[in-house]
Amino acid sequence: MAEVLDFTQPHLLRNEEEYDIAVAEIDALLDADPPPESEAYERLEFLSVLVQAYEDAHIPIYEQLTPQEVVDFMLEQKGLSRADLAKWLGGRSRTSEFFSGTRPLSIRQIGVLRAHLGIPADLLLGLPR
Repeated sequence: MAEVLDFTQPHLLRNEEEYDIAVAEIDALLDADPPPESEAYERLEFLSVLVQAYEDAHIPIYEQLTPQEVVDFMLEQKGLSRADLAKWLGGRSRTSEFFSGTRPLSIRQIGVLRAHLGIPADLLLGLPR
């Protein structure tokens, strides 16, 4: 990891530079696949909340896509269907729950989609609009 944000004085992300650093750190943490309840896992969740708050405040709503819209777009670009996701998301029911909006992606699923579809993690963290 090149740069890490210092939160000894807690604050929201203040600018695009901090936002970019947080997104890069999220990507690195997802690559490391920290175990639940570890310090790295807690930092991953914390940074995810900060990134979402920054996006909500600084990215116009019409520019925000839901994770479902992003995944659908990447599937189309790669010539895949939603049925192809079942092996990555843990079965057809999990895939259906994600696309219906009844279940958000887990951190593991975000990592898998990032690896297989090349979707940046920050696009998969979004809350439904």
